[in-house]
Amino acid sequence: MAGIALAVASSALLSPRAMLGLFGIDKREVTGPAALGWRLFAVRTALIGGAAWGGSPAARAAFLPVQLADQAVFTHAALAGGVPRRAAALAAATSGAIIALDLLARWRR
Repeated sequence: MAGIALAVASSALLSPRAMLGLFGIDKREVTGPAALGWRLFAVRTALIGGAAWGGSPAARAAFLPVQLADQAVFTHAALAGGVPRRAAALAAATSGAIIALDLLARWRR
């Protein structure tokens, strides 16, 4: 789960145009409000993912509530038209994968 979080965050930080394009957002928005939201998401995800990778119990515990909040944000963004529905669906799917891995890890403990 930390690996997925770090991969997504790194991609968004190192190549925001490519990441926006992957999620169906106009690459010209790299300086717009949508890009700022994606970058903030990436920084937060990188910090939590890096700390979890390093073994922080607090970071591991943060995955589930943070990803559940992300699901609410992605749903709202899709319904309000703040981002293309494809972008919100892909973001929700990525977050959903992290949630599934987190629940699996909790179940195995």
